Amino acid sequence: MKSIFVVGSTGFLGREALEVVKLLGENYKVVGITGFNNLEILSEQIRSFLPKYVGASTKILDSLKEMFEKAYIFDVENELEQVLEDASPDLTLFLSSKITSLRSIYNQISNEHFVGIGNKESIIAGGEILFSDQARKFIIPIDSEPSAIFQCLRGERKDEIRNLILTASGGPFFDRNKTTFDDIKKEEALKHPKWKMGRKITIDSSTLINKAFEVIEAHFLFNVPYEKIKVVIHRESVVHSIVEFEDGIMKAILSLPLMYFPLEFAITYPNRINSGLPQLNLNSLKRLTFEEMDLDKFPGFNIVLDYAKKGGNFLPVIIALDEVLVESFLNNRIKYTEIYTHLEKILEKFTFKRITSIDEV
Repeated sequence: MKSIFVVGSTGFLGREALEVVKLLGENYKVVGITGFNNLEILSEQIRSFLPKYVGASTKILDSLKEMFEKAYIFDVENELEQVLEDASPDLTLFLSSKITSLRSIYNQISNEHFVGIGNKESIIAGGEILFSDQARKFIIPIDSEPSAIFQCLRGERKDEIRNLILTASGGPFFDRNKTTFDDIKKEEALKHPKWKMGRKITIDSSTLINKAFEVIEAHFLFNVPYEKIKVVIHRESVVHSIVEFEDGIMKAILSLPLMYFPLEFAITYPNRINSGLPQLNLNSLKRLTFEEMDLDKFPGFNIVLDYAKKGGNFLPVIIALDEVLVESFLNNRIKYTEIYTHLEKILEKFTFKRITSIDEV
C-alpha cells in the first residue's frame, strides 16, 4: 500500500488529489492532511479518509482535537517538518500556494523521499537552493505543463533536447482589445475558458504571469536554459506541452484539461493506473491550433521573466509581490493592469542579492 501525505488538502488541488486517491482504491492510503483555517472541509476530509496526522492553524486546533481524538492534530506552521519525518510517507504532495512549505520540501528531498509539487511558488522562490541532479530524482511536478514535460522526457537523454514547448490557453482575454484592460473586473478574470482552478492561479493565468512562472519552473525542474524554453498559444488546451528533440521529432502529452490527470500521474508514479477518469476522444477533436503569444498585450510575461533571469532575491520577491498584487485586485484595491505595472515599478527598486540558504528565502 502506498502512503500519501497531502499538504494543502483543503485547497482546490488538495481536494482534487483526495478525489483521485479515492478513485484509485485500497492500494493508496492517505496518512496525513493539512489545511489552515477551514474547519468544515478539514473535518469532512478526516471523516472520509481517517488520516493519522492532521495539521491546521492554531485557530482551529482545539476544535479539531475535541472532534477527532484518535488523530494526531498538530500546528501546521511549526510542526510540519517533524511530523513528516515521523510519518515517513511514500509520497508527500505539496499543493498549497504558499512558500511556507519550502523547508519541508527541501527536507523531504534531502532525505530522498518522493514529493509531488503543485506549489510552483516554492519551486521558483527556492529554485536556486532546492535543485541538484540528485534532488530532481525525487521530484514529480504536478502543474499540467511541467507534468507533461516530465512525462515526455521519461527514457530520453537531456543532451538531445532542442526545446521544451509549453502550451498556454491564452486565458479569457486573448481576443479582447488591450485598450479595455483597465476596465476588466475580477468576475471576468476569474472565468477561465478551459481550466477550473483556484482564484489566484486563475488571475495569474489571465495575465499570462502564470505562464512565465511555468517557464521558470521548467528551467529549475529540468535544468534547461531559458532560451530553450518556448511558449505557444494553444486555445483548445488538449496538448499540455511538447518536447522537441535535436532530430526535429516532437513528443507531446494530450488529455482533457483536468488537473486530475497530473495528480493521478504523480500519485501512481512510476506506474500508470486507470482510475476511471474521463478519457480524451480523438474523434471528437475538430482541430488543434497553435499561435504566437502577443507579448504587447500581456507584458506581465516578460516583466516576470526578465527579473527572474537575474536570479537571487528577485525570485522570492516576484512571488511575494504577485501574491499581494493579485489579492489587491481581487479586493478591488487596484486595476487589473496595475497587477503588472505595479509589479514592474516595485521590482525596479530592488537590487540583486544572492540567496545561499532556505532561511534567506
